[in-house]
Amino acid sequence: MAYCIGASLIALVAGTGTAGAQAADPQAGGGGNNAYADIIVTANKREQSLSDVGISITAETGDTLLQRGINSPTDLGKIVPGLTVQPSPFNTPVYTLRGVGFYETTLSAAPTVAVYTDEVALPFSAPTRGAAFDIERVEVLKGPQGTLFGQNTTGGAINYIVAKPTDDFKAGATASFGRFSTYDVQGYVSGPMSNTLKARVAIRTIQSGPWQKSFTRSDELGKQDMLQGRVLLDWQPSDKVKFLLNVNGWRDKGDTQAAQIVSDNCAGSVEGTCGSPDATNFKNYPRSPRTPRAADWGYGIFGRRPARDDSFWQASLRADFELNDNLTFTSISAYSHYKTDSVQDFDGTTYASVDTNTTGYIKDVAQELRLTGEFDSLTFIAGGNYNKSKTFDRLFYNFSEGPSSNPLWMIPGAPRGILTFNYSRQDVKNLAAFANAEYKVTPNITLIGGIRYTDSKRSFEGCTNDFGGDTATWWNAIFGTNVQPGGCLTFTPNFPEIFDPAAFDNLNEDNVSWNVGANYKTDGGTLFYTRVARGYKSGSFPTASVASYSGYVPVKQESVTAYEVGIKGPLADRRIEYALAGFYYDYKDKQLRGRKPDPVFGTLDGLVQIPKSRIWGVEASIVGRPVDGLRVSLGGTYINTKITEFEGYDAFDDLRNFSGQKFPYAPKLTAVADAEYQAPISSSAEGFIGISLTYNSKTTTALANTTTAFVDADPRFDMKAYALVDLRAGFEFPDSNVRAGIYIRNVGNTYYWSNVQDNLASISRFAGMPRTYGVQVSWHM
Repeated sequence: MAYCIGASLIALVAGTGTAGAQAADPQAGGGGNNAYADIIVTANKREQSLSDVGISITAETGDTLLQRGINSPTDLGKIVPGLTVQPSPFNTPVYTLRGVGFYETTLSAAPTVAVYTDEVALPFSAPTRGAAFDIERVEVLKGPQGTLFGQNTTGGAINYIVAKPTDDFKAGATASFGRFSTYDVQGYVSGPMSNTLKARVAIRTIQSGPWQKSFTRSDELGKQDMLQGRVLLDWQPSDKVKFLLNVNGWRDKGDTQAAQIVSDNCAGSVEGTCGSPDATNFKNYPRSPRTPRAADWGYGIFGRRPARDDSFWQASLRADFELNDNLTFTSISAYSHYKTDSVQDFDGTTYASVDTNTTGYIKDVAQELRLTGEFDSLTFIAGGNYNKSKTFDRLFYNFSEGPSSNPLWMIPGAPRGILTFNYSRQDVKNLAAFANAEYKVTPNITLIGGIRYTDSKRSFEGCTNDFGGDTATWWNAIFGTNVQPGGCLTFTPNFPEIFDPAAFDNLNEDNVSWNVGANYKTDGGTLFYTRVARGYKSGSFPTASVASYSGYVPVKQESVTAYEVGIKGPLADRRIEYALAGFYYDYKDKQLRGRKPDPVFGTLDGLVQIPKSRIWGVEASIVGRPVDGLRVSLGGTYINTKITEFEGYDAFDDLRNFSGQKFPYAPKLTAVADAEYQAPISSSAEGFIGISLTYNSKTTTALANTTTAFVDADPRFDMKAYALVDLRAGFEFPDSNVRAGIYIRNVGNTYYWSNVQDNLASISRFAGMPRTYGVQVSWHM
């Protein structure tokens, strides 16, 4: 696998039910509750002890995720140092790992951090929201991936291993009830149906009332309405053949989050914008209180409430054929279908300036074939995979009350645009062949190497269109064009010629990713490792509302060459486990959501490419068991990011040389910590109390910010440093397999935000959740 190796937080094993970590012989550790917990992972597509895997990986059990309120991949920053997740206005989470991220919300954009369930890729980020459900464990791999997993990525991979059917009948349920009338109920049944067939059925629902409040009127927003389900069939007709069918899905009818207005956007807007009549509305609009629940929104898209109606389902079939004692042939086939219809308003006001309705779908077919071999000194895997995706992404856009830079809008009674829609239809085909091998030179030294060839083909059709005729009338009056109602508004390179009927383009790319490395494990259990890896992320076209063809120019593939050395191992009779690593990333053609000139709107969001940039950093983690019943863990990642070559536009339309600029959405320091104490309180019960901490240092969401290179950097785009503290306490009854407790999350009601938007008319931010609290009860047979 194209690894980058580093240290990570070792999984915290606590609670009842099926655990994803398997404990080694207690005699190997300190005994009692301090016994060394040997975490079993499948990062190399086979079961191995985490302490034997020379990669940077965080592993955590499904039970622990439930107990700590980690309900989706967007919450993983609570346990994975170096990982930040930005929930975007368009329901597409954006994952950034060690500063490697791509803030792009187009449905068809390839992510820098890929998400998998049981090695089946979710090739785009939008469907990943429901991945964390009835799982055995999660593994987060840092650094470029490619030579083992089904997608090339430059940042890393998140692999969810779902809980499997059991040999004996099992059942369980977990229920919690908390603030904002939030209840989360899930359960499963599992067991044999015949001598050769086992099954598992799981279901979950999350419901809540609204948590956001309008600060200008009596209105609320933020309800949850999520339903998830999964059916697994495990059929083993013989000792040599095994099939696993996984049918799963979810639907989400909750509200979309509203924003908080920080200020109007006149300070750096193009000439004329702040003089338009509608700009006064945003200048005079009251600013949001600096509290988590305050926000404002309108109903400017067909009178609809900011809410979503999204759904996803997937079916996969895995077949394993044991050819002999050394060779296994594996086939993984999958089909997935995602559909969205959601309404957003992210200008932080009641005015219609960025009121949107996103509709679209993703259909993906994937197939992987591979051969795995294990011999005395050699372990290898070789194979190929193919996936074909059809995507459609359409965005209705109401800007009828937003300011414009066009002088015609200053004239009372002059025609103006009201509603447009832009769309992109992208078909993607990826074909790859890969191989990876590990060879034991001695019992203590292992050499590793891998290679992957990928051929990617992407076609694009897209345009910005009038909707209803008013915008076409306005367009024709300004530019002398002949756009018909419903027609395309986007200019070709031959201004003022309009695309008819749409823009078409293709992006064909190929690459070779690779990794080489070495592991040295001492007789005492300490592992030294080093890796050099090259990884790629494919290019893409944006879905955007633009007047110029330049807004649809794609970004090409980016690449990272990663260098890393690390050490991890036990101390003090395995009462302490530690890890330490350093890494350096040489980044080429980094993809970024920046700014591009537009002949009508000044500059707009667009995809840009950073020719050269780099990241260096260090990671450390430690897990200690100082006394019986007490387990303490701490992990942190420090990164230093820098653009070394790029000239482009900033958020205020100024052309700049960005050399020396830090990456957006890349805090220098991220840290996580957890402590739990568990002790008997009677002959049949044990009590527990725990505390968790998550810390992110200050970062920015825009270029030309948070650096001394630019004296006029605007702090409105900052995301301030914040620390979140969670508490939990309760009881366990081992004889009846019951656990009950209370929780408080964000104990200090810390006001923080996860994103800042530049909306032409306003600058707005998305606040994090306020303090929540509740009770949780779980039972397992």
